[in-house]
Amino acid sequence: MYIKQWAAALLLGAIVLGTASCAKDEPKKPETSIAIEDLAGTWNLSGATFSPETVTVGGTEYKVADHIFKAFIFGGLNATPSKVKIEDGKATLISVVGGAEKTFDLGLKDGKLSFQSFSLGSVVREGNQLKLEIAVENALLKRMPLDHFANSEAGVILKAIADQNLDLKIKATGTK
Repeated sequence: MYIKQWAAALLLGAIVLGTASCAKDEPKKPETSIAIEDLAGTWNLSGATFSPETVTVGGTEYKVADHIFKAFIFGGLNATPSKVKIEDGKATLISVVGGAEKTFDLGLKDGKLSFQSFSLGSVVREGNQLKLEIAVENALLKRMPLDHFANSEAGVILKAIADQNLDLKIKATGTK
């Protein structure tokens, strides 16, 4: 009689051990947040990627990253931002040109970036990193007045992106 109980206990123990050893913990994803208190502070930006990377106009290929922040829509930053400062419902993009800081302010609400009444991307904290995305939809580019595209390489690039029915997307990662 005790043999059956021992056999059942051993079988149950083997099943429990087998299940426990086969179960793997899934890696935890970093917690995400769009709360202003989690985003607040100055973040150093790196790893900026641009989509599209290049555009061709009149047989000349332009690297978007080299010109796009000179465009009027970025308030004359003149270079890819190296920092973003977040406080009081505002995200300030900061680039350094010739030793001087240039800034461009965006509104920030619920993780969404905006300029005037236009949506321009998002920002979210993932663990100890900030994920910044600037997105200028093609529909917005097509609604811009033609004089915004005139007389600058940045304007020519924006017009080419609009004419090719592409969205402009810029992504960067921030660390404190």
